[in-house]
Amino acid sequence: MADDRSVDIHRVVVVDGHRMFAEALTMTLSAEDDLRVVGSVAPADPDLPGVLGRLRPDVAIVDVARLGVRSAALLDIVSGAVADVRIVVLTGSQDVGQVVDAARAGALAWVSKERPSADLVATIRAVCAGHACYPPDYLGVVLRALARPSAPRADRLAVLSRQERRVLACMVDGATGPELAAELHVSPGTVRTHIQKIFTKLGVHSRLEAVRIAREAGMRPGDAAIMIGHDCS
Repeated sequence: MADDRSVDIHRVVVVDGHRMFAEALTMTLSAEDDLRVVGSVAPADPDLPGVLGRLRPDVAIVDVARLGVRSAALLDIVSGAVADVRIVVLTGSQDVGQVVDAARAGALAWVSKERPSADLVATIRAVCAGHACYPPDYLGVVLRALARPSAPRADRLAVLSRQERRVLACMVDGATGPELAAELHVSPGTVRTHIQKIFTKLGVHSRLEAVRIAREAGMRPGDAAIMIGHDCS
């Protein structure tokens, strides 16, 4: 094994809902001198932003296979939780729309789970060196999509009340229901009512989708403390 003092160590987190796969991947990557897997977390974990913030990875390996349109929301959460994290999508999905969404959300690489583990290791090292890695079959459509300017987004949060915006900001921070209630000094039932109203007004069915819209409208982790502090001043 090489001397750690002569090797740049890259901290890696695995974001995958398959526990056994995540454990096997951890063992594979940990055999590399320059990679250190500092943890794994499921995409549906409500404390995902908090876990990532505590682990401070250089690279997040994320599976989006079963998330459909919510995949970009997950990637937004990952990128918002850790500044400058490099996202590598490792997935069994062959959905071109998800590939484009991943690129737009800032993922630097897309790797099929069918590829040898050596390809993933090489990709991790490449993104840490500042490169982007997309399969040739997808590269053309990704480049064309990124070359088109995004249409301006209306402020979809304008339909929310001030309190609903505060609740949504706490959701962007990854706060759980009880944490929301404690932060806003309201009952858990009131929090559930606010969340349901947010879902209805934004036309979504999950926290991930609501957080995605919030991020697209400019909300970032930490905004809740600013909003609540401002209202109390």
